[in-house]
Amino acid sequence: MARTQAKVKRSDVARTVTLRGRVGRPPKALAGNIEERILDAARDVFLERGFDGASIDEIAERAPASKPTIYARYSGKPALFAAIVERSIGELMNLGSSYTPPVGTVQEKLVGLAMAIVDRSLKDSIGLLRVTIGEADRFPDLSCQFHDVSRKRATRAVAVLLSETIGGSARGAPSKASAASAEIFIDLIVMPPIMRSLMGERERTIRKELPGFVRDRVKTFLALLARA
Repeated sequence: MARTQAKVKRSDVARTVTLRGRVGRPPKALAGNIEERILDAARDVFLERGFDGASIDEIAERAPASKPTIYARYSGKPALFAAIVERSIGELMNLGSSYTPPVGTVQEKLVGLAMAIVDRSLKDSIGLLRVTIGEADRFPDLSCQFHDVSRKRATRAVAVLLSETIGGSARGAPSKASAASAEIFIDLIVMPPIMRSLMGERERTIRKELPGFVRDRVKTFLALLARA
């Protein structure tokens, strides 16, 4: 049976209505963070069960929150899924320049940055990437936006480092050449381990092989830059 694409309005994601006489009202200590608890619980359930396998009942139990409380804020699973992805996009876009490359050669700095990007992806993004890819036909705009923002944040971090270490530029907007080189860096070094994880390979295996893989690929990358 063909699945009907769900139409999710932004108002459905952000809608908040005050309910009286809630069933299973949480303690006062938890009442203030109800939105975060619902979204955290929904994210866990979607990651474990997938979109079709997730249920509002289980999300309500894990939050904990009553079903009326959830439905007062989100019209159903599509709106909850959209809210989770949009929150993750916001977190990616709000990431500051918190990464500090290690002291050392250009090669050592690039190795450190590549390791940090892959590590963050394996910890924070892979699960949601799998779900959004699986639901791309239902939520094409959300899926594309999440993947685009993830890539752009990683690419910009590499481009800034290249501008500072190789291009000799002050910290700020990277040059076009550095931005283009950063795209190659991401495809050559960052994407392979991420794709292996998306295809189901064990994270432990990927992490064990990652240091040697990144060092070899960074050497290749710098050799290509030197020839250009």
